[in-house]
Amino acid sequence: GLLLEQLENYLFGCYDALCLLLMIKVTHYYRRLTRSRKIHSLDNFFDQVTHLLWPRLKIVMEQHLRSLKQATAVKLGGVDLQQHYVSRRFAEFCCSLLLILHNKPPPQQSQSSMTTPKRRSVKTGADEMKTDRAFASPPPSMTKTPGTAMGAGDDDGSTTHKSAGDMLLADLAEMVEEFVMLMERLSEQQPNQKSKTIFLINNLDHVVCIFHERRVVGKEFNRFVELLMKQRELFVEEELLVGFSKMIAFVQQTEPHLTSKGAGAATDVNVQVVESLVLDFASNWKSNIDQINRDVLSYFSNFR
Repeated sequence: GLLLEQLENYLFGCYDALCLLLMIKVTHYYRRLTRSRKIHSLDNFFDQVTHLLWPRLKIVMEQHLRSLKQATAVKLGGVDLQQHYVSRRFAEFCCSLLLILHNKPPPQQSQSSMTTPKRRSVKTGADEMKTDRAFASPPPSMTKTPGTAMGAGDDDGSTTHKSAGDMLLADLAEMVEEFVMLMERLSEQQPNQKSKTIFLINNLDHVVCIFHERRVVGKEFNRFVELLMKQRELFVEEELLVGFSKMIAFVQQTEPHLTSKGAGAATDVNVQVVESLVLDFASNWKSNIDQINRDVLSYFSNFR
């Protein structure tokens, strides 16, 4: 009782989501260990610890989500074209949370289970699987909907319970979307569309690099890669318009016109315009490419 009271008092002032998740994993580990050794006297204690940790983790995740929603450029100290410090912090947080959540400890074997026949070891494994499923279920306070009595729907099985891990991943997915929206809000501080795109590329690329370094993959990583590819395409279009705007405009205007006529139809393209475009491209393409290369090296620090 004293230990649980001390834990509850500590949790009131704990805002470290990674610390809470580590405590949950440690509790899960020792619960499996005691079960494998046929020690059931601690089951009630582990249940109480779990029912203290999961709700607190849920509250802390909601506070993190709220801070992302309320963040502004003024509160965060302004922005420039380079990656913002919030990007590194969020990427490190995501990677750490996913690594802790998906890191499974090796199965435990007691001394007696190592000497018992294989039939009994199979029973022990099933018992451990049952324990894992029970531990994965969140406390009722995390699944109860407003206006619904505790335990409502248990008789007919109409209530669908998600595991606490699934609920945590859902919270993280929501945080990822809010982080993306925050980056878009910060990009609005840039003077033009090209600068906005550069800012988003630097921050998204920074996040993707951290995921690579930590060897974390999944839908969160894929989401950032998808957004990064989209912004890179926008940057390429913006950069090509600087040196090859005339040729791009000519292609955009002429291609639909030729397509609508169909194959074999006579073309009415102005030959003099085409010749001037070709001559201009032949004389300036190298200097334009060199300028694009210099811009890329100056805008994106990871290419230096």
